[in-house]
Amino acid sequence: MTPSERIIRTLDGLSVDRVPVMCAGMEDSTSFEVLGKPLIPPSLLAKNTVMNWIMDKGWKVNSRLLRKTIWNSYLNHIRAAVKLGFDAMWVLSGCETLLIDSKTIATINGMYYSLIEDAYGNADYMYRGPAFTSRQAFKEWPYFEKPVDFADKIFTFFKKAVKLYGNDICIIGQAAFGMHESIVGAFGFDKAPIWVRKEKELIRQYVDWIASLELAGSMAMMDAGVKVVLQGDDFAHKTGPTFSPKISEELFGANYRRLTKTVHDRGGRIILHTCGENTLLFDMFMSWGFDGFHAYEPTSNVDIFKEKNLHGDKVTIIGNVGVDYLLTERSKDEEVKAEVKRLIEGLAPGGRYIVAPAHSLNLIPAHKFKVMIDAAHEFGKYTGKEA
Repeated sequence: MTPSERIIRTLDGLSVDRVPVMCAGMEDSTSFEVLGKPLIPPSLLAKNTVMNWIMDKGWKVNSRLLRKTIWNSYLNHIRAAVKLGFDAMWVLSGCETLLIDSKTIATINGMYYSLIEDAYGNADYMYRGPAFTSRQAFKEWPYFEKPVDFADKIFTFFKKAVKLYGNDICIIGQAAFGMHESIVGAFGFDKAPIWVRKEKELIRQYVDWIASLELAGSMAMMDAGVKVVLQGDDFAHKTGPTFSPKISEELFGANYRRLTKTVHDRGGRIILHTCGENTLLFDMFMSWGFDGFHAYEPTSNVDIFKEKNLHGDKVTIIGNVGVDYLLTERSKDEEVKAEVKRLIEGLAPGGRYIVAPAHSLNLIPAHKFKVMIDAAHEFGKYTGKEA
């Protein structure tokens, strides 16, 4: 059974030979451990005086350079995931990212990030704040992009990714930011509820634009050969959702139903990634038409085993392998193995479970991924008609 067959059949609730394992993204520190560090690390280039001078000259040239750098990095991440033995990998494209100057990244949906160096000496970024601090700022935002132009870049990247690695791993592609997390990040974590309440027409305009990027980008990925789409959209904090189910349905329901239906009509599958405690939202997510959910954060209050009992025959459960401690150097390999065994014993019967980390972090060493994968192979074999 090929990796893509294994993932798609699991999403469909059909029998498979073993529980699949998905990589929920990868950081440079981990891929460098697998593939070796580049001769010139991106972090050194970011510190170079000449490069800084070039980066401060204009975002249009900068952003093309940044996009190619990101694409090369993401392709290396996929190659590392293949080498480690993953069945699938959540892959983003970076097409929404703009390099404004030597210190600043912006995203077309209205977020500012600071360029930083991570704890391992690699180039990284950190959320700085929202771009839309007033109606005027929203009106004057220069980086709104046409869906057709966005889709062209998406197609270019995923066509190459599928050509290089599509036979070796199931590439699960994400085109654009989620509608909910875009509101929160672009209008401010503390101010977003006020915008939603007081600026309904503007928020609706914004949500529909994000939805158009998601749809056009997802279709472009499928044109490029991607069979499984993932939409990342963090709806919740550690203790509960940002908005009530009623408000989330009003804001996002119609657009997400359109997205899932369009993907299904094209013969694809679609997964929703959402961090935090989403217990109050799972029924709504299911009504939107998603085939699987990720991440079931173990550090939130979500009870993945309860969700298995409630929804495990209707939707595929993905994730719950912790990254705060378990997949770090601080844990023992035996702990990783024991947790994967526990999850498989509780979630795999009847099918529709995929082992995966809850997040991607640069703290994850490659050998912890390998321990997780090996444990899934050891304990995840189906017998009889379990799946």
